[in-house]
Amino acid sequence: MKLKLFLGIVDFSRLFAMVYRSFRQEVLDALNLCKKEFCETVGTLVVAEAQSRTKVDTGNLRRSEVYELMPNNKGVKVGVTPNAKYGLFLEKGIGQPAQPFLEPAIMESIPKIKDVAEAIFRDRIGN
Repeated sequence: MKLKLFLGIVDFSRLFAMVYRSFRQEVLDALNLCKKEFCETVGTLVVAEAQSRTKVDTGNLRRSEVYELMPNNKGVKVGVTPNAKYGLFLEKGIGQPAQPFLEPAIMESIPKIKDVAEAIFRDRIGN
């Protein structure tokens, strides 16, 4: 009895299956967390800087300086609450000499804001 050797074609696709997994949603979630953390940090930073520049009379204006996140973390608004409407008059000098406190706080915080953005992105996303 002779043995017959049969060499056939082997289907390797069954042996090595490649699986594709999308991390798209995880990346988008991480980026949204970065945006939210960045906006909150920028708001806090600019309000603190503005408060340090605000002339103190009764302290009402300083207490009224706040920030608000825009929908979907698209940005941050910094300003004063309605109980200190006179803040606009001080900032722009309407009817009196201007005593700006918000705009200089924003402009001089730009280098810090860039550093904050880099740090948040590096911490959340990675090196």
